Amino acid sequence: MVVITLEKCPLALRGDLTKWLQEISMGVYVGQVSARVRDRLWERVCKECKSGRATMVYSVRNEQRHDFRIHNTTWEPIDFDGLKLMMRPSSARTKSLGKKRLRWSEASRFSKKKGRKPNRDFELPSEYVVVDIETTGLNPNKDEIIELAAIRVRGGRETDAFQCLVRCGGELSDAIAKLTGLSHSRLMAEGLILENALMNFLEFVSDDLIVAHNAEFDIGFIQSACEELDWDDFDNDYLDTLALARKKLPQISDHRLSSLAERLHLENRQPHRALSDCRLTHCLLVKLNEN
Repeated sequence: MVVITLEKCPLALRGDLTKWLQEISMGVYVGQVSARVRDRLWERVCKECKSGRATMVYSVRNEQRHDFRIHNTTWEPIDFDGLKLMMRPSSARTKSLGKKRLRWSEASRFSKKKGRKPNRDFELPSEYVVVDIETTGLNPNKDEIIELAAIRVRGGRETDAFQCLVRCGGELSDAIAKLTGLSHSRLMAEGLILENALMNFLEFVSDDLIVAHNAEFDIGFIQSACEELDWDDFDNDYLDTLALARKKLPQISDHRLSSLAERLHLENRQPHRALSDCRLTHCLLVKLNEN
């Protein structure tokens, strides 16, 4: 018996695994294969997951009757009197690992090392995912995510998109309902529970560079949701178009996404809806790169 669990891994990998194993839940694959096939599958998982996370448990002839392998997890295998166990790190230790963040200042320093002039020190990445969320409020510790969206960009062009409504525990405030055009009844009818919605979102994003406007807001809510579900940290590198706009357009006092769209004549068909805001953020990034 072999069991493999995946987090933040490419969707294409799921197709490879389902040729040999059955997917019984989101990111959980079970089956009976030979040791040779098992090892080849694990090689494939480690190659494709990159900074994603994976765990494999399988039957063997030892005292425990099983063994396991891990890839990029925060839990660590330890030997305890001849038994192989997993040690879960404390929250303090996990947080001490920190997060890698790619902002304008880091991009600037990198460009200066390559000899570029200070006013031309930003280079648009060729591959990234633009993300946006809608929430019931501003506090990630008490408010909830109600919509997740992302677009995958390759070579400057959108190649794929993701959008998902999320069920929330209480009624939406009148202000949020008016702002987004969403209702509690629609979220309950069309939305997924947070665990499934976030799993799908993280699989889409994988380990790509994140682009977002006011990225700390979006990432803060996503990280809070991961902690609520007892998942590993959401630690993708990111580029914040808010910081970039402040650097590129210091003469403008209001750097909100809607204000920048109006100032730069960028179209936003559905303001305060996650997928539309993703596309607007991408247009803003391209526009800022031209300046």
